[in-house]
Amino acid sequence: DGRQRIMTLRLLWRISGENHLRLEMEAEKNRDFPDLPRFGIRLMVPGEMDRLEYFGLGPTESYIDKHRAASHGLYRARVKALHEDHIRPQENGSHAGCDYIMLKGKEADLLAFADEPFSFNASVYTEEELTVKAHNHELVPCGSTLLHLDYRQNGIGSASCGPPLRQIYRFDHDRFSFAVEIFFRFPVS
Repeated sequence: DGRQRIMTLRLLWRISGENHLRLEMEAEKNRDFPDLPRFGIRLMVPGEMDRLEYFGLGPTESYIDKHRAASHGLYRARVKALHEDHIRPQENGSHAGCDYIMLKGKEADLLAFADEPFSFNASVYTEEELTVKAHNHELVPCGSTLLHLDYRQNGIGSASCGPPLRQIYRFDHDRFSFAVEIFFRFPVS
């Protein structure tokens, strides 16, 4: 196998009772690789879980280097409303500085929080869908709600259309840890 290791991870899943998970991650990135775009977990939950409540930066999308139009507070929205409809599909709709997030549905709920403020993204589109489609009118919802709980994301600014990203906005940590707790309620079948 000629593939080079990007990082070494130590994951510890703690399951308490019937509805509580705690994930602890310790990561060591190979220094030969460039900055990470993001690091966290992606959950795919039932599409009916489309009502969102969070305490963090909002109501507009926010990133580590793009958040001056946001304020820290309690916000509620539908998942579909968080999507920024760019003509050329791309990652969007993140919310930084989050203390907790709750997804609600008719029969299922999910509450997540971390040891430190985190970023989240909730969407009806997968990253794969956003990557392969050339125009926004081609996007097809996946039928589920995708929830990203991110320790950190690299800043949005880049040298592609302006100056290079400032060092303080780069996700260039070689070692880091992230712990997230998830409480959920799903119907029993």
